[in-house]
Amino acid sequence: MVEKIHALTTYSMAWQETTLLVYKLNHMLLGWANYFQVGTYNRAYRALDNYTATRLRRWLRNKYKVRKRAGGGYPPSYLYQTLGLVRLSRLGRDDPWAKA
Repeated sequence: MVEKIHALTTYSMAWQETTLLVYKLNHMLLGWANYFQVGTYNRAYRALDNYTATRLRRWLRNKYKVRKRAGGGYPPSYLYQTLGLVRLSRLGRDDPWAKA
């Protein structure tokens, strides 16, 4: 999965629209999460969330020629709320069965 995320967020893919990239990332992440939802997966989800956010920030900085800042340039609120990136570690928390 890391290799697929890496391939989608390479510098040579900066020509595509940000919304299209986020859509592709969400599609891949949700498919992966559905496949591996059996067992303990919280650590894997957190690791994949961190990696995806880091790669997307790097891709956005390259696409829009923004210099690297102390906070990464694109805060998590921008990635997850504004762009709509899926956060795997938060999946299922709003389901009624998860609150029991």
